[in-house]
Amino acid sequence: MRVVITPEEPVNNNPRLSRCRDRLPKAVLKRDATDFQVVENLGFQPDGEGEHLWLQVRKTNCNTQDLIDTISRNLSVPAKNIGYSGMKDKRAITTQWLSVSYPIASDLPEQKSLFSDLDNVEVLQLTRSSKKLRRGVHKENAFVIKLYDIKSGQSEIDIELKKIKKLGFPNYFGEQRFGIDGRNVDHARSMFTRKRKLTRLKRSLYLSAARSWLFNNVLNARIDAGIWQEVVPGDVCMLAGSNSVFTCDQPDAQVQERCNNHDIHLTGPLHGRGESMAKATVLELESTCLATEQLLCDGLEQAGLKNERRALRATAGDLDWLWRDESTLELSFTLEKGVYATSMLGEIVQLQQEYKK
Repeated sequence: MRVVITPEEPVNNNPRLSRCRDRLPKAVLKRDATDFQVVENLGFQPDGEGEHLWLQVRKTNCNTQDLIDTISRNLSVPAKNIGYSGMKDKRAITTQWLSVSYPIASDLPEQKSLFSDLDNVEVLQLTRSSKKLRRGVHKENAFVIKLYDIKSGQSEIDIELKKIKKLGFPNYFGEQRFGIDGRNVDHARSMFTRKRKLTRLKRSLYLSAARSWLFNNVLNARIDAGIWQEVVPGDVCMLAGSNSVFTCDQPDAQVQERCNNHDIHLTGPLHGRGESMAKATVLELESTCLATEQLLCDGLEQAGLKNERRALRATAGDLDWLWRDESTLELSFTLEKGVYATSMLGEIVQLQQEYKK
């Protein structure tokens, strides 16, 4: 099979447009913080001893950076010594873990003193570990989400949710990755063009946005070509639940069956330095997509990022849903780390924000 996207063919930069998502029913997300709840599951327990405090906290209307800044201030510890596995939404009730370097000889601090100036944070567990909590070490996130004001398409939504439960959904980076109105991608272009100095946080945000934008473009192209779940020559496959990848030069029925059974997932590029593992048809497709954003590609390489891969498809574990009334839908599910709940929701509705404190 040969799939070619020529430079003359526009590559859609908006993931929603390629799937006619403007035809989906509208739904209100995050009317209240209680409507978006997330619990981070590490998949392991801290070892209980060592020079690092590990805290499991539940926060409401508060972002992860607020937690870090408060711990740093109240314990007089540099922010760089505070670890976390994943950033969590502000407009939500979220539970997550953090760690902070704290002398073994010192008694555990009073829980109230850790967040004395934040009345929307509760410490659920306080223990020790010999290691700092690192980015991306948690296993999954569990969600409970309510959607409101769905005025039509309830039966179609049920059908799509059944498909997602069986087949999975496109693993797009969510819109929040790109900042307000997607400006982080523009900021990345400006950063690469002007070579201006930025804070470490902003630089990281802009690099991530650029990389994510390129990945979404490639995923878009594969969906438009009808091959986002079809193994084609040169595909880079990832073992489910792992970052282990291999290149499939000549796919056969057995490999496709493994893909259909979610034993392996097809992947797209997280662009950076180094030779791509993709070959043949897939390399041609990806190269054509990336060529439309050469500035971003060059900037990521000059920043020292290395080529990596991300699954094109995500699955929702324990997916269940209930219509609370004819216009209110409640969903519960788990997603692996790095997968966006809004990307799954975007397959069934057009999301609208109507958040009030």
